[in-house]
Amino acid sequence: MTTKTAICIAAGLGAMTGYAFAGQSHGDPYTPIGTLDVDKRIVRSGTKSALSWNIEYPKTTSDFVEKDPDGGVTTKVRTRVQIRVAGVAFQSGNTHLPVAFWVRAGRGNWKEVFYGRSYNVRPDEVVFEKVVEAGASIDLAARARQKYGGWYDVRWTVEPDSAVIGLVNGETVPDYAPAYSQGRIEDFLSSYVNADQSVNLGPRDMIYLFELASRDPGDWYFDMQDLVVVITFSEV
Repeated sequence: MTTKTAICIAAGLGAMTGYAFAGQSHGDPYTPIGTLDVDKRIVRSGTKSALSWNIEYPKTTSDFVEKDPDGGVTTKVRTRVQIRVAGVAFQSGNTHLPVAFWVRAGRGNWKEVFYGRSYNVRPDEVVFEKVVEAGASIDLAARARQKYGGWYDVRWTVEPDSAVIGLVNGETVPDYAPAYSQGRIEDFLSSYVNADQSVNLGPRDMIYLFELASRDPGDWYFDMQDLVVVITFSEV
């Protein structure tokens, strides 16, 4: 019904070319856009006219990067990478402890882009942004400070590590993390995880969950929410 009405209106005004479909915006990368063309300036009642149309669907994470089983990613095309720290929840008792977070994109050097405690997080702030070429890996690393000095071991995405998980929209958070099965999800993470433990993200986003105190999923404090970062991929 909607399509027929649109065609009639367009026919009365002239050839319909370059029109975006209803409810769409050329400035919105998450909304399909398209064109509809008619071969006559006027379509009279009882006649037929050939129509052609084209729909351009929005790109998703899989168009920009390839994700391996361990959560690492490699770019497929030239891509803009933006990273935000969504939350930090690392503490001993009531003492909030700092975490450090590094990024390496392509052949560049490791760069520390965040150091701080939970109250230093600004979720809307882009802590890392870079345009990388096709075939570049996006590597992350993080570690947390111990209460009485020293550091816990670094968690890397450049090697298989049970304490780091990389997920895209719709994927499920592993249920071995006690925090999720017990319902103790930090507020900053609850907006990214649905009740069924599936990830709720934009189509061009990835989320990384870090456990910074243990590599043993059986530990009661193994909760995969010590550090949470979100990566957004977009066209250059």
